[in-house]
Amino acid sequence: MPTFTQALQNVMNIQSRFLYRKNSRETSIAAALSVYPKLREVHVEVLEYAYDRGYDGFTDIEMNNALFLETSNFRSRRSELTIKGFILDSGIKRGHPERGNKRMHTVWIHKDFTDALNSVLSSVPMSETL
Repeated sequence: MPTFTQALQNVMNIQSRFLYRKNSRETSIAAALSVYPKLREVHVEVLEYAYDRGYDGFTDIEMNNALFLETSNFRSRRSELTIKGFILDSGIKRGHPERGNKRMHTVWIHKDFTDALNSVLSSVPMSETL
Protein backbone atom coordinates (compact mmCIF):
# COMPACT_ATOMS: atom_id res chain seq x y z
CA MET A 1 0.00 0.00 0.00
CA PRO A 2 1.59 3.30 -1.04
CA THR A 3 1.87 6.18 1.42
CA PHE A 4 -0.29 9.24 0.90
CA THR A 5 2.68 11.12 -0.57
CA GLN A 6 3.46 8.31 -3.02
CA ALA A 7 -0.18 8.13 -4.10
CA LEU A 8 -0.27 11.89 -4.63
CA GLN A 9 2.94 11.76 -6.67
CA ASN A 10 1.49 8.92 -8.79
CA VAL A 11 -1.61 11.00 -9.55
CA MET A 12 0.56 13.98 -10.51
CA ASN A 13 2.66 11.76 -12.80
CA ILE A 14 -0.43 10.33 -14.48
CA GLN A 15 -1.95 13.78 -14.98
CA SER A 16 1.25 15.14 -16.52
CA ARG A 17 1.21 12.38 -19.18
CA PHE A 18 -1.86 13.96 -20.80
CA LEU A 19 -0.07 17.23 -21.49
CA TYR A 20 1.57 16.04 -24.70
CA ARG A 21 1.20 13.44 -27.43
CA LYS A 22 3.09 10.13 -27.37
CA ASN A 23 5.19 11.11 -30.36
CA SER A 24 6.08 14.62 -29.09
CA ARG A 25 9.66 15.80 -29.23
CA GLU A 26 11.64 16.04 -26.00
CA THR A 27 11.58 19.84 -26.17
CA SER A 28 7.78 19.81 -26.46
CA ILE A 29 7.51 17.48 -23.50
CA ALA A 30 9.87 19.65 -21.44
CA ALA A 31 7.87 22.76 -22.35
CA ALA A 32 4.57 21.13 -21.40
CA LEU A 33 5.92 19.92 -18.08
CA SER A 34 7.49 23.29 -17.26
CA VAL A 35 4.11 25.04 -17.34
CA TYR A 36 2.20 22.24 -15.62
CA PRO A 37 1.23 23.45 -12.13
CA LYS A 38 2.89 20.74 -10.07
CA LEU A 39 2.82 20.70 -6.34
CA ARG A 40 6.23 21.48 -4.98
CA GLU A 41 7.94 19.27 -2.45
CA VAL A 42 6.95 21.63 0.37
CA HIS A 43 3.29 21.40 -0.69
CA VAL A 44 3.50 17.62 -0.53
CA GLU A 45 5.11 17.81 2.92
CA VAL A 46 2.29 20.05 4.18
CA LEU A 47 -0.38 17.80 2.59
CA GLU A 48 1.15 14.72 4.15
CA TYR A 49 1.24 16.41 7.56
CA ALA A 50 -2.43 17.46 7.17
CA TYR A 51 -3.42 13.93 6.20
CA ASP A 52 -1.48 12.43 9.12
CA ARG A 53 -3.26 14.78 11.56
CA GLY A 54 -6.58 13.30 10.47
CA TYR A 55 -9.72 14.56 12.20
CA ASP A 56 -7.70 16.45 14.83
CA GLY A 57 -6.50 18.88 12.22
CA PHE A 58 -3.78 21.40 12.98
CA THR A 59 -3.08 25.08 13.45
CA ASP A 60 -0.34 26.88 11.59
CA ILE A 61 1.63 27.01 14.83
CA GLU A 62 1.38 23.24 15.32
CA MET A 63 2.40 22.66 11.71
CA ASN A 64 5.44 24.93 11.98
CA ASN A 65 6.49 23.21 15.22
CA ALA A 66 6.02 19.73 13.75
CA LEU A 67 7.88 20.57 10.56
CA PHE A 68 10.63 22.39 12.51
CA LEU A 69 10.29 25.78 10.89
CA GLU A 70 9.32 29.06 12.51
CA THR A 71 8.89 31.04 9.31
CA SER A 72 5.87 31.64 7.15
CA ASN A 73 7.07 29.20 4.47
CA PHE A 74 4.81 26.33 5.53
CA ARG A 75 1.94 28.69 6.37
CA SER A 76 2.19 30.17 2.88
CA ARG A 77 2.15 26.70 1.30
CA ARG A 78 -0.84 25.75 3.50
CA SER A 79 -2.58 28.90 2.29
CA GLU A 80 -1.93 27.95 -1.35
CA LEU A 81 -3.27 24.45 -0.70
CA THR A 82 -6.35 26.01 0.93
CA ILE A 83 -6.98 28.07 -2.21
CA LYS A 84 -6.68 24.88 -4.30
CA GLY A 85 -9.16 23.07 -2.01
CA PHE A 86 -6.79 20.44 -0.61
CA ILE A 87 -6.87 21.82 2.95
CA LEU A 88 -9.99 23.38 4.46
CA ASP A 89 -10.98 25.43 7.49
CA SER A 90 -12.55 22.97 9.94
CA GLY A 91 -14.67 25.66 11.58
CA ILE A 92 -12.87 24.99 14.87
CA LYS A 93 -10.49 27.31 16.73
CA ARG A 94 -7.75 26.21 19.11
CA GLY A 95 -5.64 28.26 21.52
CA HIS A 96 -1.93 28.08 22.25
CA PRO A 97 -1.54 29.48 25.79
CA GLU A 98 2.15 28.55 25.80
CA ARG A 99 2.66 31.50 23.45
CA GLY A 100 1.56 33.91 26.17
CA ASN A 101 -1.66 35.15 24.61
CA LYS A 102 -5.31 34.19 24.40
CA ARG A 103 -5.57 34.26 20.61
CA MET A 104 -7.54 31.45 19.01
CA HIS A 105 -6.15 29.90 15.83
CA THR A 106 -7.95 28.28 12.93
CA VAL A 107 -7.76 24.50 12.84
CA TRP A 108 -7.10 23.30 9.30
CA ILE A 109 -8.02 19.85 8.07
CA HIS A 110 -7.21 17.74 5.01
CA LYS A 111 -10.15 17.65 2.58
CA ASP A 112 -10.48 13.87 2.93
CA PHE A 113 -11.60 14.31 6.54
CA THR A 114 -14.08 17.18 6.20
CA ASP A 115 -17.25 15.29 5.21
CA ALA A 116 -17.19 13.06 8.25
CA LEU A 117 -16.26 15.98 10.52
CA ASN A 118 -19.11 18.11 9.16
CA SER A 119 -21.66 15.33 9.70
CA VAL A 120 -20.51 14.90 13.31
CA LEU A 121 -20.58 18.65 14.00
CA SER A 122 -24.02 19.06 12.45
CA SER A 123 -25.44 16.34 14.72
CA VAL A 124 -24.21 18.09 17.91
CA PRO A 125 -26.66 20.65 19.36
CA MET A 126 -25.31 24.21 19.12
CA SER A 127 -25.40 24.62 22.93
CA GLU A 128 -22.86 21.79 23.29
CA THR A 129 -20.35 23.33 20.84
CA LEU A 130 -20.02 26.61 22.73
